[in-house]
Amino acid sequence: MHFTKTLAVQLGRFGITVNCIHPGTTRTERTPRLLAARAAELGVTPEEAEKRTYAPDSPRGNAIGRMVDAAEVAYVAAFLASDKAWAVSGELVVATGGAGRSVYY
Repeated sequence: MHFTKTLAVQLGRFGITVNCIHPGTTRTERTPRLLAARAAELGVTPEEAEKRTYAPDSPRGNAIGRMVDAAEVAYVAAFLASDKAWAVSGELVVATGGAGRSVYY
């Protein structure tokens, strides 16, 4: 994060913005196999295993109650790379679906 902030300060005068995306746990091509194995352990469907794992009150839970999809993280990256994000530089953008209860400034 410090590297991101330093680059943003150094490169901003040249019209370059620099940000960091923290995606947290993300659904990828490997996820269905992992969820199927977890579901087999619990004796439930993969959908139910994900629902239980990401419930807001579980240790790995988040506000949206499911894993974040890789495409959703890509949307954040596309926004930050667009002209509409000019005012955002030197920042950490967290895309975890609302995981955790801490607030960082």
